Amino acid sequence: MEYGDFYRSQHDVLLRLCFLATLDRSEAADVAQEALTRAWERWDQIADTDPAAWVRTVALNLSRSRWRRLRRHGADVAVPERSVPFAAADQDLIDALGRLSPRQREAVVLFYWLDLDVAGCAEAMGVSAGGIKQHLSRARGALAALLAARDEEVSR
Repeated sequence: MEYGDFYRSQHDVLLRLCFLATLDRSEAADVAQEALTRAWERWDQIADTDPAAWVRTVALNLSRSRWRRLRRHGADVAVPERSVPFAAADQDLIDALGRLSPRQREAVVLFYWLDLDVAGCAEAMGVSAGGIKQHLSRARGALAALLAARDEEVSR
């Protein structure tokens, strides 16, 4: 596969992944573009492997670096209010995702949005399969509680 074909096939998928990892459209665009640029620079080395997996891993690492940098400088890393024009139900889910730890959010995004299996998630995140299962279990519990609380608020 040529890099141009790879770029066209992966750009939108990677942009969604980066948005769901960062919950910031501008930052997601920067992270996705940086990951794709790094893939282009190393295309001769990664083209014959699984370049999509490679670029996902790079994008997640860049997202984590951003989060650590913001935390180190004391910046507020909470989800911006109504950061994206989604339907109300989607925005509630985006808000709930923003309340998960970054690693839990990554696991949820990789597993549910990118439809990776546990082994694929583990490879992308650099953790064991058991670690992914733990992140997913905790995230599902937290999301259920957050969304149930939101439903309770709405019904009042």
